[in-house]
Amino acid sequence: MKKYLAYSLLVAVLFGNSGAGCGNKNEDDPQPTHMQTLIGRWEAIRANYEITEHNGTVKNTGPELKSNGTIIIWEFFSDGRLKATGNTNPGRAMESREVRWELNVTRLDGKTIDMGTLKIIGDEERELAKELGQTGDLTYNIEAGIPTGGSNLATMFLSVDVTKVGPYKKNILTYTYHKL
Repeated sequence: MKKYLAYSLLVAVLFGNSGAGCGNKNEDDPQPTHMQTLIGRWEAIRANYEITEHNGTVKNTGPELKSNGTIIIWEFFSDGRLKATGNTNPGRAMESREVRWELNVTRLDGKTIDMGTLKIIGDEERELAKELGQTGDLTYNIEAGIPTGGSNLATMFLSVDVTKVGPYKKNILTYTYHKL
């Protein structure tokens, strides 16, 4: 049960306060690095925990989101807005909220983000970042790009260290998104 605490915490923060977020564009709001690969709508497919237990045992586990009825869609706009829409409990009404995003790409492979960081900027996100041991805004490691290996879907991987909120020696949560 504890292994799903971090997942629930990360998903809930996006929808827990659907009335919160940015309403108007502000000149002081961060603008994302121009990266067309990221712009558009992305749907979360799965969440995976790479867990290292205190005895050194490593295991991978996590829920399939879409196939289990959990819908999470992130829509990235080129002006730095991020609209998060979803139902964190299958069968419940969809909720939306808007926050800001900032992308820092440290390595490209053509049009693919090979390595970078994605900041999600909002009050609730800063609180979650603090609980995870991060300073400032909620920051994910990101990889995203064009389809490979016969797939016709662009894929994005967002990883974050959630060790601090659980009982494990190490716990990395990775979300897999497909571009719609």
